[in-house]
Amino acid sequence: MKFNPNRCGFEGKGEIWVEDILNLGVSPATLIEVMKKRFTSLGGIIFEGYSVSSINVYDDAAVLKLAEGKTLSSRLIIDAMGNFSPVVKQIRSARKPDGVCLVVGSCARGFKDNVTSDVIFSSSTVKNVGNAEVQYFWEAFPAGSGPTDRTTYMFTYVDPQPGCPKLEELLEDFWDLMPAYQDVSLDDLEILRVIYGIFPTYRDSPLPSAFDRILQFGDASGIQSPVSFGGFGSLTRHLGRLSDGIYEAVSNNFLDSSSLSLLNPYMPNLSSSWLFQRAMSAKPEANVSPDFINELLCVNFQCMQRLGDPVLRPFLQDVIQFGPLVKTLGLVMITKPQIIPSIFKQVGVPVLTSWSGHFFMLGYYTFLSTFVDPVVR
Repeated sequence: MKFNPNRCGFEGKGEIWVEDILNLGVSPATLIEVMKKRFTSLGGIIFEGYSVSSINVYDDAAVLKLAEGKTLSSRLIIDAMGNFSPVVKQIRSARKPDGVCLVVGSCARGFKDNVTSDVIFSSSTVKNVGNAEVQYFWEAFPAGSGPTDRTTYMFTYVDPQPGCPKLEELLEDFWDLMPAYQDVSLDDLEILRVIYGIFPTYRDSPLPSAFDRILQFGDASGIQSPVSFGGFGSLTRHLGRLSDGIYEAVSNNFLDSSSLSLLNPYMPNLSSSWLFQRAMSAKPEANVSPDFINELLCVNFQCMQRLGDPVLRPFLQDVIQFGPLVKTLGLVMITKPQIIPSIFKQVGVPVLTSWSGHFFMLGYYTFLSTFVDPVVR
């Protein structure tokens, strides 16, 4: 399923249109069926409908006890249970997330204008929800189930504190705001399904392996960007590296936690993304204009558009690169230096100081990859 073009827009600040960004839909049912056939053709066995009650790790194997009474032994267990994996909860010791992305949405039938998509769109300024302030963003795209079927998401970034908005409150706002955002009436739509989710993010990501013979994979490893809903897109970029690494680990018996942790190393581009989530989170104590987040994003996107596709596309694809980032920040400082004090208020000096270290490391890694890696290879 493909759709073009794609829009980025901010309340009262204009729109930017691009093509071939996030324009491919993936059917989970089809993807799982393809993987299932490939897995079984290679001798794999699927225990569908079973649940794991415990995992015991020994010197020569890891043993899974199933709630149904069966036991399975393995040289390596790959934990792909996502953000709320019980193994990850044990590793993080119930530590509070550093940030949360709250998402609500729906897939509905009856959209007449259904040929474009929104990568990120803001239709309002910061507003009060319960005891908190939030900045809503939208994403929308055609669904593969029918020509008039469309999926719309409303999401926001929040600090996980008491008084944060509930998903129920976000859903109430979704039904109130979505018709104006999509220029439709709810009476003309057939709601096919309602979607909602909570995506916690941690600064110390990806997550190193804490146990021998157990490797966190995908969202369970924290490999997703703090800006993205989940890690499917980022995981596909790492599949080759992870597949080769897991094969090498199993083949050579590098199954201790230290060796497995090398597969989830420090990634400065991932850590650098933290600044963007903080900048897009409403903070009452920041004492900035309710329109500041829209203004900041608009300035950044306008600068990236002026710098061209080599700068704009990586950001829209959630791939943070040193060169495009330096060009964007430099142009923002030149074209609108008066916004810099508000940035300090919004994100805070400690966050900016921490981010500066990751920014330096991103440049260092880029240098190594560009000039040293080819020589070594």
